[in-house]
Amino acid sequence: MSNSKERRLERERKQRRESIIDTAERFFVDQGYEQTMVDKVAIEAGYTKATIYNYFESKEDLFVAAAARGFEILFRIMKAHLDRPDVKYELRSLGDAYLTFVEKHRGHAGLIDSGQVGVALARISIKEETREDLSESEAELRGHQLKIQELMTDVIMNTMRESGVEKKVGTFPVIMALSSIGVAIREMVMRVERGTQTERETREYLNVLFNIIDNGLKHYSK
Repeated sequence: MSNSKERRLERERKQRRESIIDTAERFFVDQGYEQTMVDKVAIEAGYTKATIYNYFESKEDLFVAAAARGFEILFRIMKAHLDRPDVKYELRSLGDAYLTFVEKHRGHAGLIDSGQVGVALARISIKEETREDLSESEAELRGHQLKIQELMTDVIMNTMRESGVEKKVGTFPVIMALSSIGVAIREMVMRVERGTQTERETREYLNVLFNIIDNGLKHYSK
């Protein structure tokens, strides 16, 4: 088989795979994981159920592919916020990035906030520990998640240097503490997606939280 034909076939494979994910994503967002049926996804996408399973190992694997897109979009938004020339406080910028993600991509935000993602990440961790091959979808999800983790670690390290706290305490305890706060920030922002908190309220709460963190780091003492 010629290289040009191989490239064409691979391009067509990717296009079909993306088309299936597009359709499945709408089902998962609108109906939730449990109510989404692969048969209906196949019909809506214009493929047979067998074709779906040629690209994805299971419904779980199809969901992971849809969720991976959410992580990819979140990473791009975080990176764009941090690359702005007027950024003065990177940690606050990450909070703004997450709020932007929820505002503009509510469907994807709902997917990555679902318990099913936690199940998928746990399964991926087990596979990595046992050196079992990841599916294409799992590899994508893990890759985007690691990029986000690396980005957040860089921001935390920069925050430590700028505040001077790195001279007062070890790096690891600060990373763990700020990472835990990151979970709280994510939960606060997700309340907007769930409709239990307004955007204005969330921005106000985040502003207070980041001021507390900033001042706490600058005046930290053992």
